[in-house]
Amino acid sequence: MQKLHFSLFVFHFFSYLCIPIYKEKVKGKSIIFVFLLSSLLLACNGIRTGKGDETGDTLQLRHARNLTIVTYADRVEVTMRNPWDTTSILGQYVLIQNSKLLNSKSSRPNASLVRVPLRCAAVFGSVHCALLHELQADDAVGGICDLEYFNLQEYKEAVADGRIANLGNSLQPSLEKIIDLNPDALLPSPFENSGGLGRIERLGIPIIWCADYMENTPLGRAEWIRFYGRLFGRAEEADSIFCAVESRYQELCAEAGRAKSKPRLLPEMPWSGQWTLPGAGSSSTRLYADAGAQYLFADLKGNGGVPLSTEKVVDRAVDADIWLIKHHGNLDRQQMNADTPLLAGVKAPVWWCDTSKTLLYEETPFHPERLLENLISILHPELGVEPKYKYFQPLTTDEAQI
Repeated sequence: MQKLHFSLFVFHFFSYLCIPIYKEKVKGKSIIFVFLLSSLLLACNGIRTGKGDETGDTLQLRHARNLTIVTYADRVEVTMRNPWDTTSILGQYVLIQNSKLLNSKSSRPNASLVRVPLRCAAVFGSVHCALLHELQADDAVGGICDLEYFNLQEYKEAVADGRIANLGNSLQPSLEKIIDLNPDALLPSPFENSGGLGRIERLGIPIIWCADYMENTPLGRAEWIRFYGRLFGRAEEADSIFCAVESRYQELCAEAGRAKSKPRLLPEMPWSGQWTLPGAGSSSTRLYADAGAQYLFADLKGNGGVPLSTEKVVDRAVDADIWLIKHHGNLDRQQMNADTPLLAGVKAPVWWCDTSKTLLYEETPFHPERLLENLISILHPELGVEPKYKYFQPLTTDEAQI
């Protein structure tokens, strides 16, 4: 309506300017000029009728940068920005309720049509299965990958009972099992230059890329729960969970801000001669800063993991105050030093997380406030923050031998 008022104003303004021309007996030309000019202005100002009047309601995402969600009367349109090339699109989807027909033309003609709520999905990773468990949407999981890395007992039992299909390795899932399952959608995680899913992409099954891990803040990744909630008919529950996560995370940031020191932090450990550390643009780096740590490699370029030689890391790591290690299974400091003698130069006390026994990978991507709380308790014990979820424990000689 405001555009219409503006256009009418311009129309009358130019009509007034053309009155002298009219008086100079060139009435016909001036009237044609004003008509054409006003018509052009009306068109440029976006006055639309019929289906052209349709406008969507954009979901206000406060932290996620690679996701756009727009709701229309008969559909939800989702666009994923390519995190490795932000000038391009990773995926586009039009979500339609199973009981409805698409009555209008989508503004994204090349998007994948996805019927929601999903009733049988192939969910490749344990991270998203844990989220669906929290959203009480387990029944919609028809198949999973990488079963050997699952710590979720419910899913292991469901595979053993035949209620959920084991689709094999997430990088090369079984084509035959996916065909037998005939899922409503596939939910894999994308990787840069991975080449996609090969022949599976030709099956015509919607592939919904789970690129949440490429967000550069913990809350940015966690906010993707709002998208997944809309896929599985749990939008309200997902929005509520995220609001609680956001509120608690921000409270903890303020708490960490009261600390008088910033301990020097070294994360991870070498594997096969390389030490992969989070780059400056990663959500882990932001998490360390929010916890009140001085991450020793915060200057590394990149949004994901950056591989470095052990020698290069140890040169700087000798100044570390805290060493955080995630490890699948028991950890022995003496054996670490024996396998990689350079590590003996790192004198910082070790806090470690046994990923075979905790749900660090499953819980913290969409509940970063739990990990933040744990890290603050380690870095700033003087603040008195008592974590409910203790993923990291101090590594002692006795514990290392268990």
